[in-house]
Amino acid sequence: MRGEKNSITDVSGVRVGHLTFQRDIQGPSGEAIAARTGLTAVLPALMEKELRFFFSTYALGAGLEITGFEVTEDFGYLNSPLVITNACNLGKAYNAALSYGFILKRGEVWPPVIIGLNDSFLNEMDRECLEEGDILDTFRRATDGKVEEGSVGAGTGLRALGAKGGIGTSSRRVFIGEEEYTCGVLAASHFGNGGATNGKPPAERAGEDEGALILVTALDIPLLPHQLQRITKSLVARMDAVIPSGSFSDAVLGATFTTANAMTISEEGPLEFEFRSIADIHLEGITDAACRAAEEAVVHSLLQARPVRGKSGRTLKTISPERLAGIFKNKEA
Repeated sequence: MRGEKNSITDVSGVRVGHLTFQRDIQGPSGEAIAARTGLTAVLPALMEKELRFFFSTYALGAGLEITGFEVTEDFGYLNSPLVITNACNLGKAYNAALSYGFILKRGEVWPPVIIGLNDSFLNEMDRECLEEGDILDTFRRATDGKVEEGSVGAGTGLRALGAKGGIGTSSRRVFIGEEEYTCGVLAASHFGNGGATNGKPPAERAGEDEGALILVTALDIPLLPHQLQRITKSLVARMDAVIPSGSFSDAVLGATFTTANAMTISEEGPLEFEFRSIADIHLEGITDAACRAAEEAVVHSLLQARPVRGKSGRTLKTISPERLAGIFKNKEA
């Protein structure tokens, strides 16, 4: 059963903000440069609140630019916005996340978790166009309402299955005994492009075929870090229903947090914390709900992605529902 908004924001407190940059800018010699990029931020709560959230990550494949994952995996918690952008804007997004914490006078906002993707098929990635002030405004404007999907935010320049990629989201209600919980997923689809050569020899396609499927999962279920890790690993492993079997260069990355068991880090906070945890027997059911939400989020990210014309006159169109249905091994969302 889907959540009310069928969105990651069905998990109470979670907010999402998009920064979309889609226009031609002037180069140093007066030439027009296609900027087709952006940023998507997932906030586990209002960042004015000094909170830590149990967090886990897992990745299959290589080629991603990531900050903060080793430290957060070591600590087991998230305390910053989780940001998806292109790899060349990773540094600015990192600095903006730190600046946001300083502006709010937070005692802790480190390490920022930033995921960088290669959107160079449509976007001139060597041109920095996102400014720190715009990223800060994205954090401030992040909303818990219905999330815009498709060619927005970090999804602006993405490519999937040789067609237009993008951002998608979905949610599922999870019942454990008499309690009802929510699982929400936000997907960034940029995979399955190994066969989309656009007539170019391999030497000229260097880096453009590197793809990834990013899955940010939010839960409000009382879980501990080792349980989040099991769910995240299972979710990533089961995405073979989405990634075409021939896409050997694609990575799948899962980042999962729960808003239950949140820890305050304010000075007046407690010295000891008590945590609740469900029994491990329920983890398979939670993983099943996350998989259904993830697969539907990927479908939304592709079918809602409007066509975009970008670098070198390249145009990516929306994939047809018929072609998408033929690719998925499991078409039930």
